[in-house]
Amino acid sequence: MPKFFTSRRSILAAGVMVLSGALTACSDTTSPVASSPQMSGYLTTSAAVLRSGVIDFKVMYPKMSTQIPSMTTRGDTTIQKFTVNPPDGKIITFGKTSGHTIAIPANTLCDPKLNTYGPSEWLKPCVLAKSSISFEVRTWNDAQGRPHAEFYPAIRFSPTALLPVSLYFKDTQLTNFSTVEIPYCNSANTCINEGATDPLLRTYATPASGGGYWVFRALRHFSGYNVTAF
Repeated sequence: MPKFFTSRRSILAAGVMVLSGALTACSDTTSPVASSPQMSGYLTTSAAVLRSGVIDFKVMYPKMSTQIPSMTTRGDTTIQKFTVNPPDGKIITFGKTSGHTIAIPANTLCDPKLNTYGPSEWLKPCVLAKSSISFEVRTWNDAQGRPHAEFYPAIRFSPTALLPVSLYFKDTQLTNFSTVEIPYCNSANTCINEGATDPLLRTYATPASGGGYWVFRALRHFSGYNVTAF
């Protein structure tokens, strides 16, 4: 397995959230990315909030088509590729067995060639993408059984969209939703609980049929995400 997978997992699986260093810009940025604050330790100030109801994507996103991309594997990592036409949006079901889902509503993707990327940019308006964009998602479970996903390329989403891009992890082994959150982790293994400072990004949990929970939240950009217990 490539060192990329091994080095990132060794940190995430151990539950270490060392919050230091700068966020890495995607290759298509048009200006330097601002450094994140130098921090260390565990950021666990907003645990998942229980939300009643049933997760039904056909009801939640009635105008969007669903795709289950074909998959390849590399060790214990599942790799899937998919393409989104920004004016249409799409629901992508991914992961080897659990059926994790990313919902990308219409007119939410910022054009990666015309917009900057980084923590100082998340809330800024952007030029929307018009042409199809191809993505790759890599998923695996850590030693505690918690799911992880990394999306490529890095791209941000419109903060003024009617519906946000939302990530749904189906964690069938989770028994206690009150001790988890979905942090954002960059390529330097810096993990941040974005919901601690941005209410839109709060983590929620809903019981899943068959056991476990759906753990989900809105996103402002694509990068690495995981269900982390603390």
